[in-house]
Amino acid sequence: MADTDTQTHFKNKLQQSVLTDAGRHIFLTVGSGQGKLVYTRAILSSRKPVDDKEQAIDHEAMRQITSLPDDLKEGQLQLTPVVDNHFSVISDFNNKNQPDDINFSCIGWYARVDTKDDQGKVVEGQEALIALTFTTNDHEVLAAGSPDGLSTDIISAELDMTISDSAKIDMTVNEIGYVTRAELNSWQTKMDTDLQKMFDGFTKNLTVTLDGKDATKADENHVINLPTYDKTTIDKMMAAAGKGAGIHTVQNVAPNSEGNIDLSGVFYLKADVDKLINAQKDRIDALTGENGSKTNEIQELNTEITGLNNQLNDLLNRVKFLEENSLLGKRFAKADEASADAWEKQHSNYIAMIEDK
Repeated sequence: MADTDTQTHFKNKLQQSVLTDAGRHIFLTVGSGQGKLVYTRAILSSRKPVDDKEQAIDHEAMRQITSLPDDLKEGQLQLTPVVDNHFSVISDFNNKNQPDDINFSCIGWYARVDTKDDQGKVVEGQEALIALTFTTNDHEVLAAGSPDGLSTDIISAELDMTISDSAKIDMTVNEIGYVTRAELNSWQTKMDTDLQKMFDGFTKNLTVTLDGKDATKADENHVINLPTYDKTTIDKMMAAAGKGAGIHTVQNVAPNSEGNIDLSGVFYLKADVDKLINAQKDRIDALTGENGSKTNEIQELNTEITGLNNQLNDLLNRVKFLEENSLLGKRFAKADEASADAWEKQHSNYIAMIEDK
């Protein structure tokens, strides 16, 4: 993999993962159909690929590592489905509510093999360090989280694996925060369904009451069909009652010279109400679309901010390296040797040079 992604400008901070001897033994075991593979955790550690003398070790020595000196942070595991005998274990390390920076040099992957006894009871195997993923540089930094407790940085690592055709593995993850992609999709579908039910229930329970009478609910198409009186009905009512019976107004509207009462200023016709409801629905749909666009823009900005933070961290590391490893020299005349000694003692990176003349 290239050191830098030309499209996202993200630097590849991790080397190729190395399968330990213990990990190879576990996969040989489950590959032969024995037991069930259980991924237990993935952690950040300060372990570096060097020996006691700070000399770099080869892959053979890496495979013999059985433990890590510390557990700086535990990641959130995800497990992809097996496709053509291939699957991946993904671990995300985010800095939400993390008060301090974490300097790490490797990621350790742990798993075990569970079996069953003669009574069919599950017997948990011993957890083992199955793989190591060292950082490309001497170390990397997972920066502290923001003061408001929201995550501003995340490091994601993926361990790609292949199993044999004969392996019958029911792979599970016992991590509390584990979420499979299938569970995530199921959750999204459930949320969409629940929201639709809430909307349908709200609309169906919505009623309109005219002058305190005849409450009307929305039908299955979310349409409220308001009762109205047309001209013919009102004419019949007026004719039956007769002006002489004392009916002079309807809803405070008096009949005209022909005995007809114009109620258009009192009641909305069904078409008018449908138009208002449809206009409101269109407005809701427009706002929903605008919110979706804003969400995409926020996600893009977060991605860009993360990239800039990574670039800033790289620059800070370079400046820190130069400050710790550079030397500052100054010339002094031979007669000023005492001044040269005094100046050189002011800082560990100062070096005085005394001229012969």
